[in-house]
Amino acid sequence: MHIPPAARIGIIAVACISPFLFPSVITAILAVCAAFIFPPIAIVIGMLTDLLYEPTGYLPFASIFGLIICVSVFFVRSFLKTRIM
Repeated sequence: MHIPPAARIGIIAVACISPFLFPSVITAILAVCAAFIFPPIAIVIGMLTDLLYEPTGYLPFASIFGLIICVSVFFVRSFLKTRIM
């Protein structure tokens, strides 16, 4: 399935703005959707969420979650590309 470039940019933009506007569950869902387009964006959204909401000295859970999403989406994408082609 081909997603138009304008829709890709829109999904990534909404995912980057989501920590400011939406609850954490919606932000996580949008991060996963954006990660299927560009996997490192999940790490960026996780770091942004940690910078906004985590107090100093705590474990950066959102960044770790973003890293897990990035790695898993990378493997899923590579698996799907080899299976489809």
